[in-house]
Amino acid sequence: MPNYNTHLIRARDSYRIKDMADLFEINRKTCGRWIRDEGLKTIEGYVSSPLVLGVDLIAFLKNKQESKKTKLKDNEFYCLKCKVAVIAKTGSEKIIDTGKTIGKNDKKLLLRIGICEKCGTIIQRYASEIK
Repeated sequence: MPNYNTHLIRARDSYRIKDMADLFEINRKTCGRWIRDEGLKTIEGYVSSPLVLGVDLIAFLKNKQESKKTKLKDNEFYCLKCKVAVIAKTGSEKIIDTGKTIGKNDKKLLLRIGICEKCGTIIQRYASEIK
């Protein structure tokens, strides 16, 4: 899913399907599907050309983008080839100290590198050391 720039939306304005399509440069059918199938709220009483409040459109798009994010556990990596969270092959994981620190407590920034157990691609993830 593309990242829709919610800063383009005026919270106090209302938008028709054509306006949303023009704003994000997408097809009108996509906006109609958001209303019909995905639960984008419309203003009651506008049946022929539904109106959507800017506040509702912002909330809908932020929720849609947030639900697509993959939450990784401590021992997982995100494989770009498989497009899922995976665990590294046993014995393939290496931890490299980057020499940098992060946060207020100056935790060490570490790079974890491994091999995907599904497809064999090199996977990597940054982690911080707990003091």
